[in-house]
Amino acid sequence: MTTIYELLRTQKGRAYGEKQIESHSWLKLCPSIEKQPNEIAGKSRVWGDISADDQALVIDLIIEICTRYKLTYREIAYVLLMVRVESGFNPDAAAGTTSAAGLAQYTKATVTEARKPHLSKHFLNFELDLTDRNVFDAERGAYGALLSYFICKQRAAKYFPDDIEASIYLFHHEGWYLNPTGKDGDANVVAVRKIIKTDILGRLDEAEKLLQQKTKVQFTLNTADNKPYVNQPFTVVLPAKGRGQQPSAVQHQQAVKVVTGVTDGQGRTPAFEVDGLSEVVFSILNVNYKKLLRLFPGRGTGQITSCKVGKGESLSSLAKAHKTTVAALAQANDIKDANRVSIGQVLRIPGQGDASAPAYWWRRPETDWLASVIASHLGAEGVEDTAAVVEHKRSHVALPTGNKAHDSAVPHNNITIAGGKKADQIASSQRSQKIPHQTNEAQAAKTVAVKGSIKEEKKVIEGLLYPLAVKAAADYHTGARRFGSNRASGRKHAGIDLYAPTGTTVRAMADGTVLDVYEFYCETFVIEIDHGSFIARYGEVDKNRKNIFVARGDRVARGEKIGVVGKLVGIKVPSDMLHLEMYSTNKRSPLTVRENRPYQRREDLMDPTSSINKAVLE
Repeated sequence: MTTIYELLRTQKGRAYGEKQIESHSWLKLCPSIEKQPNEIAGKSRVWGDISADDQALVIDLIIEICTRYKLTYREIAYVLLMVRVESGFNPDAAAGTTSAAGLAQYTKATVTEARKPHLSKHFLNFELDLTDRNVFDAERGAYGALLSYFICKQRAAKYFPDDIEASIYLFHHEGWYLNPTGKDGDANVVAVRKIIKTDILGRLDEAEKLLQQKTKVQFTLNTADNKPYVNQPFTVVLPAKGRGQQPSAVQHQQAVKVVTGVTDGQGRTPAFEVDGLSEVVFSILNVNYKKLLRLFPGRGTGQITSCKVGKGESLSSLAKAHKTTVAALAQANDIKDANRVSIGQVLRIPGQGDASAPAYWWRRPETDWLASVIASHLGAEGVEDTAAVVEHKRSHVALPTGNKAHDSAVPHNNITIAGGKKADQIASSQRSQKIPHQTNEAQAAKTVAVKGSIKEEKKVIEGLLYPLAVKAAADYHTGARRFGSNRASGRKHAGIDLYAPTGTTVRAMADGTVLDVYEFYCETFVIEIDHGSFIARYGEVDKNRKNIFVARGDRVARGEKIGVVGKLVGIKVPSDMLHLEMYSTNKRSPLTVRENRPYQRREDLMDPTSSINKAVLE
C-alpha cells in the first residue's frame, strides 16, 4: 500500500549553473550551511536533495503543525504539496535567480511582511522570524508554509470564490499582494496554473485519503540510560470517534476514550489504533498513585472543579448543590441525555476552571482538563487529587503509517519517552519507598554535622518523611525554588519550594509538637512544628481552618496529615507549593527576624535541601 511519504517522495532536481546565480541569491550570499547534528538538513541547496529519512521528518513536522492549527485533511495535504512544489522538502533549498529560500521559498520581501503583526501574529499567534539564516530552519519554514497557506487562501477566496483550491498556490508563487484581475493570459499566471493542475490538484485527492487512513500509535518508556521502564502506570486519552474531514482532537473534550495500564517488560504500552492524525494525550502516573490518592482530602481546597455522582443523585440535584444549571452541567460534560448519569461518574462543574476548546492543540494540555477525564478511571474523587499524581503529560499527533519520525523498526508510530533517572536510581527509589511507616523510629531525626552553612554549621536530618504525599513537580535545587535564591530588595530565599497542586496533603516529617499556626503569605497559613532536634516551618498551606488539621500544642506523629497546600492569591507563580524552612535548634523565639539580612530569619536557619534529598516517601 502506498504511504503519504512514498506519494510525496522527491528526487534531486537540477542545480543552477554558476552564470544563472544572481548576486542577491542565497546561493551567492551563503554558499554553504552548517547545521547541528540534531537539525534537519539537506544534502545540498538543490530542490529535493534530501535523504528519505529527513524528508519524512520534514513531512511529519508540517503535518503536526498544520494538525495542531486544526486544518482539515485536505488543507494539510495542500500545504504538503505546496512545499513539495517549492523546495522538494529540502529546508536548505535556495533559488539562483531570486532571494527565495527555505521550505516555502520565502523571498526577502516576504520575510519582512511575515513579521508584521497583522500577518504572523494574527494567523499563528506569534511573530515568525525568518530573517537571515532562520529561513533555512525546518520548523520555522514549516510555520512559514502554513502562514502562507492561510494568507493565500484568504486572497483566493476574495478573487476566486468559486474556485479557491485552484487559486491558492497562485498567490504564494506570484506574491501575496497579487491583483490577478485581467491577468488570465499572463504567461506567469498560465504557467503557475499548469503547476497547480498537475502537481497539486492532480495529487490532492490521493494525499487526502492517505492522511485519513487509520494508523497505530504506541509508547515506549526508557530510563535515562536507555533501559526499559517496566510496570509504569500510564493513561492514554483517545478520540471516542472520528470526525470526518478533520483530524480528531481530544483536548477539552469530555466524550473521549480513556485507557489505563502499565508498561510491559520492554517498557511499552499496547498499540492503539486511531484515525490518521488524531490527537492522543499520553500521561505517566506516579507509580504509587493508588495509594497516594487515598491520602488526599477529596477535591482540594480551592474552587470545587468537579464532583462525583453518588447513589440517588441526578444532574438536577448536583446542579442545585453546586449553584449551576442542568443545561450548563450537561454542556460542560458533553452529556446528551440529561436523565442519564452513572454512579461514580466524575463531572466538571461549569464556571470553575472550565474552558472552551483551544484554537490550537497544545503540546502540554491543561492538567485540569486531563484530570477531569481520567479521574473516574483511576478511582479518584476529583480534579485536584488526580492532577497531583500525573507526573508527565503530552499531546501527540498520530502520524501516518510509514513515518520515519520514531522507531523505524516497527510499522507504526512508536514514541519513545526517556526519563530523567537511570535504572539503578529508579530501583533504589522504589526500595526506599517501601520503608515501613514507624512513628517511633529511633533514627527518624538523626542529625549529622557538616561544615559550611549560614553560620558555618549545618545539620542534615536523616530518615525524615517527605513532607508531601507526592514528589514535588519541579526541581527544588534550581531557580527561584532553591534555598538562597535571590528575592526583591536583596533578600534571599529562606527555604525550598516544593511545587504541588492546591489540596496536596502536607505531612509531619517526624514526631513533634505544634508550636503555632498563623497567617503567612498571599492568603496562606504556616504551621510551625518542634521536631525535637530541629524546627520546621511548613509554609503556604491552605488558610481554610477545616484544611488545617492541627492546632498549637498538639502532638503529631511522623506521617500525620497536618494540612494541605494552599492557593497563593495576588501573585503569579508557575505552581502553588509547600514552602519549607528548617531551623537547627528548638529554641522558642520568632523565626522571622527582619533585620537579620540577607535571609531575614533567625540565626539558626539551615538549608533544608540535603535533609529533603534523604527523605523517604513512606
